[in-house]
Amino acid sequence: MPVQSSQDLLYIVLSLCVLWFTVFLCWLLYQAARVLRNANRIIEGLTRKLELISEAVEFIKRRVDGLSSNMGVVSSLASGLMEKYVVGKLTKKFSEKIEEKEKVGKKKKK
Repeated sequence: MPVQSSQDLLYIVLSLCVLWFTVFLCWLLYQAARVLRNANRIIEGLTRKLELISEAVEFIKRRVDGLSSNMGVVSSLASGLMEKYVVGKLTKKFSEKIEEKEKVGKKKKK
């Protein structure tokens, strides 16, 4: 196909430019799709990890709540035991001291 005029040459150059522009747009669209797919994968992974963190926090919260309720029972038992032994011993010591003072007071009166 021989080129007859400069207008034919212009049409050939324009058709090649349109072809290259179309190829470029297709490549650009493909790259944009890949970027969006990767972003979607990252967001899904992040969502899974946030769910795992949320589940772990809830698990720890339940454990701490369970321990705190158990600690209330343990602390009441410990305070009861402390009261029984420590206050009991102190009461015994005070009563012994009072008895000794009473004996000393009776001896002095005689």
